[in-house]
Amino acid sequence: MKSIFFSIAIATSVCVNAESIMRDYYVVVSDVFDKTLNPGTCQLVGRTLDVNENPIAGGTVSNFDRSRSCISDETGRYTVLLSSMDTAVFFYHKNYGEVVIWKYNFQSQHRVEINFISMEYSEILIEEEKPVIYLYADEPTQVNLTLKHPALTFTYPAYNNGWSVTTNTAGGLTNTADSKNYPYLFWEGRTENLAFKNQDGLTFGSLIKTNAGIDFLEASLSALGLNSTEMTDFITYWGPRLRQKEYAFVQFLVDDEVDSKIATLQITPEPQNKRRVYMLFTLLDTPQVPFEFEAQQFTGFERSGLTLLEWGGSEINLRSSLP
Repeated sequence: MKSIFFSIAIATSVCVNAESIMRDYYVVVSDVFDKTLNPGTCQLVGRTLDVNENPIAGGTVSNFDRSRSCISDETGRYTVLLSSMDTAVFFYHKNYGEVVIWKYNFQSQHRVEINFISMEYSEILIEEEKPVIYLYADEPTQVNLTLKHPALTFTYPAYNNGWSVTTNTAGGLTNTADSKNYPYLFWEGRTENLAFKNQDGLTFGSLIKTNAGIDFLEASLSALGLNSTEMTDFITYWGPRLRQKEYAFVQFLVDDEVDSKIATLQITPEPQNKRRVYMLFTLLDTPQVPFEFEAQQFTGFERSGLTLLEWGGSEINLRSSLP
């Protein structure tokens, strides 16, 4: 079920659905007139290859609505007859990054040769960027935190198999290892095959016009319960990233979803209130994502006693949910 509304109303933004995002590239080898083709049709041929130019067999090459498609053979060769009205095609294989051509002029009675080049998902490492952890308490509280993550690349202050800190009533925290004050704990890592969360064939997320991205982030983060300082830190980091293209698909992982897909966080003593927020996004040239979707709905959280708030994000690669 496609949707054109937000759970939080932002008139200048648009919603859609996806599971992961486009990656890698393609090469247009030739585009020539062929009088043997029927008017109104365009023949698309070529090969599906990995980055070492080895053939990818069993890949799907399809137009945008999947009404015309084919499967690449053992040599990676494919051929599919398109309509000259088609403007977008994509390559998909469950083990490779999807390649999407959003805008191409498929002219009537033309034979177009395009090679799709992709990378195996096992070779794709995705940066988990700038997760920061804020701690608040009504009185100074000793807190120990442990991250379960396979590939931490940077932490500040130094992680050393865990953090031991004391909350400050005025905000921030004191790191036990060096007795220095910090506004928050910072970590980054790498993971493989991070994708948009998809449940029962439905993805919850939003396609936004990035010139309205600040309004979208403010409304979303406010609904999630971030305060003005946390929202400012988030938006000043991610706002400029979203503006690099005209559109972006955005999904927020919240609480247990962050535990299962990003990193498990163990805290002693257990906070009375905890909110973990992680943004997945992909940047797009056009407002076209070939997936079903539904807008996300958010709830806030209480802030009393020992409270933890964490946010982070990743730009990821789209992988379609084709059967």
